[in-house]
Amino acid sequence: MRQLHDEWRHISIGASELRTANSWGLPGDPVQSLDEVLSRCGFRAAPLPGEAAQTHVADDNESYLLSVVELARTSTLAARVVLQRILPGLSAVAGRHSMNRTQRHAVLDDIVANAWPIILKYPVERRPRYIVANLVRDTSFETFVRPIRRKSSGEIPTSHDRMTESASEQPVEALDELVGILNEARSQGVEQADIDLICQIVSMGRPEDVALLLNVTPRTVRNHRNAIVHRLRNVVAEAA
Repeated sequence: MRQLHDEWRHISIGASELRTANSWGLPGDPVQSLDEVLSRCGFRAAPLPGEAAQTHVADDNESYLLSVVELARTSTLAARVVLQRILPGLSAVAGRHSMNRTQRHAVLDDIVANAWPIILKYPVERRPRYIVANLVRDTSFETFVRPIRRKSSGEIPTSHDRMTESASEQPVEALDELVGILNEARSQGVEQADIDLICQIVSMGRPEDVALLLNVTPRTVRNHRNAIVHRLRNVVAEAA
């Protein structure tokens, strides 16, 4: 993190980088620092003591960030801005998956490496909202879930005396069950935003972390989660 922040301090006031950023034609006056771009993307440092925490991300911040993410497809600098925007979320994910500082550094290296191609390929047309949360969730999935699924998708060693057993008797993975339920829920009319929220909670581990990314209260996330779970239970009951 220190290396990334040192790099950011260097490029955020670089003449070449500022010329590039001001050539993007984004809303607002020309910027004097890339920190201004970051701020317009909705980034805000932790509130000072006694200062109220930000409870939502303004629509204009989300729209501005969406434009920068779109530019990131062809601009390395724009991708670097997006990476800086989601670093707090990536750092939080690394901390939850680490037992000590040394492990956290290694995990964070993997997360940042995985975040870069996800930023470059983010589908702005299909997912124009909750961009920060989506990017962090996608990176978390790529780092921690996909490797496990790759390992579990291979052939399962079987002793010679069990060769006649049907492959269909293999137990269904819990994650596969959840994916099946969510797909069924989508076909039954459950909103994509609700499915995305459940995926965010599964990926990030705690409603509090999702609330931090969405800039809402943990209670709001929990209440929404409970309502969605109730609808998912109905979907499962109807399918049974």
